[in-house]
Amino acid sequence: MTEPRRKRGAERTSNRGPAAIPQLPLRRVTNPYPPMAMLSADQIEAIHQASMHILENFGIEVMSPRALSLFEKAGAKVDNAPMTVRIDRGMVDAALKTTRSSYTLTPRNPAHTVHLGGNTINFTLVAGPPNVHDMERGRRAGNLRDYCDLSRLAQHFNCIHMLGNQVCAPVELPANSRHLDTYFANLTLTDKSFHVSAIGRGRALDGIEMMAISRGLSLDQMRDDPGVTTIISVNSPRRFDEMMAEGLMTMAEFGQSVAVTPFTLMGAMSPVTLAGALAQQNAEALFGVVLTQLVRPGAPVMYGAFTSNVDMKSGAPAFGTPENTKANIASGQLARRYGLPYRTTPGSASNAADAQGAYETLMALWGAVLGHGNLVYHAAGWQEGGLTASFEKLIIDVEMIQHMME
Repeated sequence: MTEPRRKRGAERTSNRGPAAIPQLPLRRVTNPYPPMAMLSADQIEAIHQASMHILENFGIEVMSPRALSLFEKAGAKVDNAPMTVRIDRGMVDAALKTTRSSYTLTPRNPAHTVHLGGNTINFTLVAGPPNVHDMERGRRAGNLRDYCDLSRLAQHFNCIHMLGNQVCAPVELPANSRHLDTYFANLTLTDKSFHVSAIGRGRALDGIEMMAISRGLSLDQMRDDPGVTTIISVNSPRRFDEMMAEGLMTMAEFGQSVAVTPFTLMGAMSPVTLAGALAQQNAEALFGVVLTQLVRPGAPVMYGAFTSNVDMKSGAPAFGTPENTKANIASGQLARRYGLPYRTTPGSASNAADAQGAYETLMALWGAVLGHGNLVYHAAGWQEGGLTASFEKLIIDVEMIQHMME
């Protein structure tokens, strides 16, 4: 006697194996509600003025001779000995006039075009963890097999709009060439856009060229129709290392998207107060925006935010805290002040796919949505403060994202 067929969403049917997780249809996701204004107009202006003070009087350390030369030719105050660049508000204003408030990323399947800007919201997989975890095999080093499985899940779920930079690091592969294997997996296992590694010129250019090949385009054609993006992680406080600067300039040169994202943890790499951290974040982000426009006016660029706090007892990064949620909302206000698309992130410091992991991620996700993030990076699978990509957490996060989409 066969088991009666269960309703939609049941775990198993008698002869068809596990049932698929119900999901919303593929569509461009928009946020129809007004963004939350946590800070007053005067407070936003005060943060802006503090950022200009930082850029004009203290400057940013830039460890790339090519970038130093660009700033010097543009009229910035460059001190080559400490590799420090000071820019004035006029240079910032001029750069912002050539940026775009919205743009698109087109992968090899145009049905998965990513719209950045306005009230559109996009979600990506976690990116960068050196470890992977699931309940059957436990915690292990990142590897190409798990990378491919996670990429297949990204292709399956409609609410995952693009892939981040290496959903996990395949550490068994040579460090200087593993990016080619991950790009190849992205392009053959999915037809969605992805983030390329911008650790230096070579890795960035490889990703651009491989996306161009998959679309049947030349590099010149890709300049006017971008298909990939990257995260430029500023080495806060106030430093662009050579590899990040070179990656940024390469992406801008070839017309590909850049999200300039300071890594400002309150109490560690930035002031312990939210206002101080936001002023530093804002200065570093605007500096990177200026560099993209010096390379190529009109180059697509996003305002990136990754401000949270640390545990003051251990020094460990914390996510999903009230400060983190506030920063996600306030950073959206700053991005809109400058007319830039906004990249933000939910996250969790939990070591397991448990209640703590869910509530911390949901707190930060609310901040990202209320702040009108256009690209919600690390949206699915983030665990252990970003040290681990978790299969179970990915599924929990997909459910939370779909709740938000509804």
